[in-house]
Amino acid sequence: MKKIIRVASVFFLLVICFAVWFMIASDYGDSVVSGTYRFDHGSETSILVLKPDHTFQQTLSRSGSAEHAIGTWLHLGEAGIAFSKEFLAVSGQELGADGTAYGEMHKALGLFPVYLTLSTYDIEWYGRTDPSPANTVSGAYAGDEEGVPATLVIKSDHTFEQSVTHANIAKHAQGGWGVSQNGDIYFSNAFIKTTGETLRNDETASAWDPKGSNLQIQIAVISTSGAPTFRKKQFLW
Repeated sequence: MKKIIRVASVFFLLVICFAVWFMIASDYGDSVVSGTYRFDHGSETSILVLKPDHTFQQTLSRSGSAEHAIGTWLHLGEAGIAFSKEFLAVSGQELGADGTAYGEMHKALGLFPVYLTLSTYDIEWYGRTDPSPANTVSGAYAGDEEGVPATLVIKSDHTFEQSVTHANIAKHAQGGWGVSQNGDIYFSNAFIKTTGETLRNDETASAWDPKGSNLQIQIAVISTSGAPTFRKKQFLW
C-alpha cells in the first residue's frame, strides 16, 4: 500500500511540475520578451531594446558608422514578433514586402528567453491570370501585394518578363528561369521584388511546386551562418 502511495505521489508531483513548466514555456508575454538584445556579425553590431509598451530602440554599428532607430513591435502567434518599418535590417535578414521585420523568440529548455532570430525569407504570391493549363508553369500571373501592382509572364523558352509598380514607380525586367532537381523553379537576379528592387547577389527567388494556379515565390537570403540572432542580456552578455 505504501509503495502505491509513493508511486502515486511521484506521479502527481511530475504532473504538477509539467504543468508549471508548460505555463512558463508557453508564456511569451510582454514582461518575458522585454529586455536588451545584442547581435554580432563580424564588425557589425546591433543593440535592440524591447520595451513592455511595445516600442523598441535600436542601434546598428557597421563600417565605422552608427544608426539609431525607434519603432514599435507586436506579438505574432505564440513566439513570433513583428517590428515596424523603422527596424534597421542586419546582415542575413530578409524584410517583408512592406518593410516589416519578422522574428521569433526562443527559450532555453522552454524557461528563459535567451535569443531572437530574424526571418531569412519572405513569401510573395502571384496568381495565374490566363487560361493556360494548370500543370504547366508557363503563363501570365499577377501579384497580390496590396498597393503594388505586379505582373509576371513566364515563357516556355525559360525566359520571363516582369513589371512591378512600387511607390508609383514602375519597373520592368526580363530574365531567365530554370528548374531545380526537386521540381521547384528559380529566377535569375533580374527578378523584381515587391519592394521594387531586383535581387541582390546574396538573394534567391524560387517557386515551390509550381503546378497550381498560384506561384508561392520565396525570396531568401543566402547565408552560411544561419538566421541572424539577437541574444538577450542575462547578467553578462
